[in-house]
Amino acid sequence: MGRELCLPYFSAHGLLLSSDLVLPELREVEQASDQELVSIGASDPKRWPGMEVSSHSTPALQLGPAEWRLELEGIGWFRALAGTGVEWARWDDSVSDRDLRTFLVTSGLGAVAIQRGRLALHGTALQRDGQAVLLLGRPATGKSTLAWCLLQQGWQLLSSELVVADGLGQIWPGMQQIKLWHDAAVALGIDWQELPAVRRGLKRYALLPQELPQGVACAQKPVTLRCIYQLVREREETPNPALTASKSFSQQAALLALRNQMFHARMVRGMGMEQELFLQAAQLARTVPVHRLRVADGIKAMAAAVTAADLLDPASLMEANDG
Repeated sequence: MGRELCLPYFSAHGLLLSSDLVLPELREVEQASDQELVSIGASDPKRWPGMEVSSHSTPALQLGPAEWRLELEGIGWFRALAGTGVEWARWDDSVSDRDLRTFLVTSGLGAVAIQRGRLALHGTALQRDGQAVLLLGRPATGKSTLAWCLLQQGWQLLSSELVVADGLGQIWPGMQQIKLWHDAAVALGIDWQELPAVRRGLKRYALLPQELPQGVACAQKPVTLRCIYQLVREREETPNPALTASKSFSQQAALLALRNQMFHARMVRGMGMEQELFLQAAQLARTVPVHRLRVADGIKAMAAAVTAADLLDPASLMEANDG
């Protein structure tokens, strides 16, 4: 797929992407750079050759050495090969570009990162004053909501949902949209009716980079990672909500937290990259502190707690019994 087709270029995770679909979740660039080129384009699954399937595969997800294939009924087919690109096919004409992009810019680019031997984590990264923090946590722990609250306090979004860290402990700009569930959008005073749904039938809405309100910005360059937080959602509201951090994890506990948040563990194992990426996670655990961060229950309480918290200074967030 060459530039002669006049396809737009996008930048994500330190890679230059040439795509036959417009990808508003990513930063568009006007010209080629010295970044490695990855192509995204339509293909015919019937022409895909047979593959050696790993035991980690499922009926919908096929994995093999340097190959990833995903079949989603009602959406389409996706394939990533040797870190060089992502191919896609629409299930039928009723499938929107947005439905396709939901998987192209997350699972598809995640597969490419893994195939290229890059440590991909499921989380959200933000930067302020040239330093980045990485928020990890299970679904519904509040990563996107906390990120939105931090953006209101002058932080810049580096990457959401899929975060790639390099060997120097830097986070590269990636997908720069925030996804909020309906209740979070309502509680934060966001007009959800003006936002597109992440995909059909899902009450979760996407704030794309170009749709973010005035004063909210996205980072354009890689930023050194200052610390990592594993989010824990408090389940009871408190009269004085606050963000509180634990002491930094031991190296073993930090490595376990990173391993559990790899994007996605089945894909890593199925494509034979577990050992290489485990070593990268171990290096990151040695060089960047990992803390547990307890976040207030209730979206308004979380927003209030953020105004008095400095996530670049974990010591200032520690409770008395952790200090």
